[in-house]
Amino acid sequence: MAAQLAFLIQDAPDDSITEAALSRQLLADWPDLNPTLLSTDHSGTPTAPTAGSAPIVLHYDTTMIAVMSVPAPIGDDLTEIAQHSRLWPNSAPVPVDYTGHSIVSVFDAGATGHRAATEQAVLLSKVIASLIALSDGIQAVYWGSAEHVILPALFRDLALNTLPTPLLLAWVAMNVGTRPDGVLTGHTLGLEQLGVMDIEIPKSPEDASGVLDRLVGIADYQLQNGPVIGDADTIGSVAAAQIIARHTPSAIGDERTVLSLSFVSNEPPARKRGLFRRG
Repeated sequence: MAAQLAFLIQDAPDDSITEAALSRQLLADWPDLNPTLLSTDHSGTPTAPTAGSAPIVLHYDTTMIAVMSVPAPIGDDLTEIAQHSRLWPNSAPVPVDYTGHSIVSVFDAGATGHRAATEQAVLLSKVIASLIALSDGIQAVYWGSAEHVILPALFRDLALNTLPTPLLLAWVAMNVGTRPDGVLTGHTLGLEQLGVMDIEIPKSPEDASGVLDRLVGIADYQLQNGPVIGDADTIGSVAAAQIIARHTPSAIGDERTVLSLSFVSNEPPARKRGLFRRG
């Protein structure tokens, strides 16, 4: 089952967002969509992956698109989340006093596998970008599986200029940090929702730019090729070290299995000198 969802931060439902308006905007924004597959016919609508009353519902082929308004905040601290988001400019104020949000979801009960998950994320991104064009009241996009917040205008611009190529920085959080002992670490969040494993680097000899590039490169490789990196596979190298991927429980403490990367030295271990030696 391929289901993807995200949240639009707003104070109140926008009456300009209707099924007909969203359908028109989608076809205007995305000429690759087949208009004969897009409908507002609710017959045979499957159960939505979210609860709520009177959502806006469209169908694209076998995928249901739903937009449901909720008169309450999402409950997460957007200010803290925005501080770690690469797609929220430091100069932009973060919504703190908003009173509602919309859940935007796409759902296809028959779709499975990482390619289907990626296709659903592409469609969800198109829907969100078109909703942003329809409403001035959208204050932020919150991509829940990555736990980061995105400036609406930036999301729409990125979507229009990138899709159908994966929106890696919108769908996946790339986190690089420094431990108290000064060692750099990195991890992703959001890849699991796309049908592949998230990546964790507990200890890296590279600089921050190198850690980020490695996270992005391996994430992109997985989205292109699927879950093909095996346990104990060598997936690269740095000076005097091989990079080994292990399938391990996440160090963050949740239930995910991740690709944990280790930098294993190529140098043979130094021979220890014995206490007694022959003369």
